Amino acid sequence: MGRRKNKQLRIENNEIYQYYRTRLLSAALAEFEWHGLPDTCDQLYFERMLVFRGQAAIYNLPGSPDKWLSTGYVFNSDFNVYGYPADIVGVGYNMANIPVDKFCICYDNVMRETLLPKIDLYARLLYEVHQTFRSNLRQQNTPYIVKSDRRTLLTIRNFFNNLFGFDPVIEVRPQFDSNAIDALDLRVDFKGKDILECLQIIWREAMAMLGITEETTKKERMLEDEITLNRMGDVIALHTRLLTRIDFCNRFNKMTGMDISVNLTAQQFDLVPYGGDMGEYSGTDNSGTDNKGTDNSGTENTRR
Repeated sequence: MGRRKNKQLRIENNEIYQYYRTRLLSAALAEFEWHGLPDTCDQLYFERMLVFRGQAAIYNLPGSPDKWLSTGYVFNSDFNVYGYPADIVGVGYNMANIPVDKFCICYDNVMRETLLPKIDLYARLLYEVHQTFRSNLRQQNTPYIVKSDRRTLLTIRNFFNNLFGFDPVIEVRPQFDSNAIDALDLRVDFKGKDILECLQIIWREAMAMLGITEETTKKERMLEDEITLNRMGDVIALHTRLLTRIDFCNRFNKMTGMDISVNLTAQQFDLVPYGGDMGEYSGTDNSGTDNKGTDNSGTENTRR
């Protein structure tokens, strides 16, 4: 019985952890929108490789200049002076090696590493606070340890089962002696509000790590400059992921003559009010006007 209960507890704990991990991963995977990719490329799989592995590549096959694939890769050569591999081999979903002709590598962020350790960190923090809230809430319903012997064990157990089942009437035997019950009071203060506030703070920090802000309204006694300063960290975190994608678009367009671009998925829904028009990188505003801009390399980026 004890092993079964412990196993069930581990399953339940893992489900809560996976719930928060999946939510954070889903947000990271849906953050960017690509335009102009070749028809044979898969945008969602490309983003999945970037988030899970920190890097991915778009390449064509030898003898098939028009067939471009967007998958993970492994390098089989030395690196150039900027840290890019001179030659790679594509790796598909089934882990099969794919020969490569021309290729261009994209990194998920400026550190060229996966976000999975950070996402796992915040998922564990959220799980721990979640479980702390549940524990504190349960202690409001089970504040006692009751000592009993074999003769009264079943009676006391049925008593509390009826009590926690919100039974309006609890029946006991005539021989039941309430004075013989020895109970230890474990009553604790309810800290649910403080714990939930902590949960919300950690969730906002996790979103900020991805460059997503959930602070869209001005709080009491908060100046406009304070709001801008608070969002500045989110913008910087966002740019650590956006700039690598813009750099990839510039290098790929220069190599192939294509015109691919990337922008924020949430931009067209006004869900990322950073105070600046992301059209300076790529995209259109809500009015449908085409926004063009140039990056530091002078390459023009236009959302199709």
